[in-house]
Amino acid sequence: MENMKLVVNYTLGRARKVYFMAIPENEQELKKSRFYFTISDAAAQTIVQLAGGTFLVALMAYVGISDANIGVITSLGSFVALFQLLTLGYVMKLKKYKFFVCFTALQRLFFVWMYFVPLLTIPLTLKMGLIIIFYCIAQIFVQIGTPATQDWIASLVPNQVRGRYLATKDSVAVGVVATIMLLSGMILDYFKKDNIIVGFSLLGSLILLLVAVNFICLSKMKEPKLAYLNREGKEIHGRMVKRLHESETEYKGESLWTGLKEALKSSHFRKAISLNFLWMLSFYIALPFNASYQIKELQLPYTFIMMVGFLSNMMRVCLTPKLGKLADTYGMARILKYVLFALGISQLMIACTVPSNAYRMTIISTFFAALGWTFIGPGLFGIQLEFLEKDKRVIQLTILSSLSGMFGFFISLIGGCILDYLQHNPFMLMGRELYAQQVLNLLGFIMILMTIGYIQFFIQTAHVQVNCEDGTVI
Repeated sequence: MENMKLVVNYTLGRARKVYFMAIPENEQELKKSRFYFTISDAAAQTIVQLAGGTFLVALMAYVGISDANIGVITSLGSFVALFQLLTLGYVMKLKKYKFFVCFTALQRLFFVWMYFVPLLTIPLTLKMGLIIIFYCIAQIFVQIGTPATQDWIASLVPNQVRGRYLATKDSVAVGVVATIMLLSGMILDYFKKDNIIVGFSLLGSLILLLVAVNFICLSKMKEPKLAYLNREGKEIHGRMVKRLHESETEYKGESLWTGLKEALKSSHFRKAISLNFLWMLSFYIALPFNASYQIKELQLPYTFIMMVGFLSNMMRVCLTPKLGKLADTYGMARILKYVLFALGISQLMIACTVPSNAYRMTIISTFFAALGWTFIGPGLFGIQLEFLEKDKRVIQLTILSSLSGMFGFFISLIGGCILDYLQHNPFMLMGRELYAQQVLNLLGFIMILMTIGYIQFFIQTAHVQVNCEDGTVI
């Protein structure tokens, strides 16, 4: 019994040291933390791809979920960003974010269970329900951990190299994602005719491995955020913290409504959230429905889709770091504007894609999409970090992310309704019947042009104060 108590105390002590006392003490530890985050993010982005897009469409189609519902369900990841607001009060009370971020990252295990549902001997409707429930639970935890994760990595990266780091991080992630997606596509193609359930089980096992990598790398990172300090400005732990905590009056913090009103008073925040809304409109009106279009209407093999994606993503790996350097030199907004236009061209190509030219047009549209995605993620995030106040970054990131996510979900609902209507009432152009996804991608192209215009006239012309505190040793 005494040995068990010692083991428990030792384990708890180690956990406290890893999750609550890991502060970077020099530049080398900052660099090492950024390195671990790069690996962690590569695993996380791979999980997103394996638990979404083509593979999630295949899983949902297998259990009988319709095209329109698949598009809406895959967009639920944005809607559950609402939970960021519901948990904001708790997050703002946290002295440190590391344990919270690691705990939420571990809940990606629900993506694993999702792929094992087809093995269950239960009615098909229950399988549909379980897949949707597991998907939503995993997405909820991903969403509520996102603002704290973003603030954590932002605090590790100096502003003057932020574009370069974010681009390099994405480049590594793309290389990992492309390789694993190609392998996964080949696995699913191999098993889809005779026993696709085995293919789903292998995908679930692969996600399990990636969840472990994601969690371990986050645990190895340092967090430059101090909790309780003594008179000398050094962080204190253990019994001293317990006494101090007991003597504290309960922290009330500002209410969500107050935080929202304060954020909306800032012209920079309004511009950041307006840009996000326009991006959500451009993305969710069409892109969530393209995977099912490729599989069902265009009848493209998984291996072909993954091979084209792999080759185009190799292009991303080469180009993304270069665009990051350009963004540090010429500004995030300018580079973001150009890559958005490339994505718009991709949507225009999809709008012209039919079964007779599917292979050729898919190759062209995928390569333009890869060019677009080289810097859309880092560019949007970089602009947010420039436009949000550092001392209120978590609450403003939460408000921005959750409101944008809910808006994106409702846009996907509208897109799903348009898709369903056009599938039952085909649109005719010059005597030819258009597929519903062709119309949606044309709308998406128009929305991207509007987003580019907003960046040109409102984002690039804004004057922001450079933050010099991030990425420095405390």
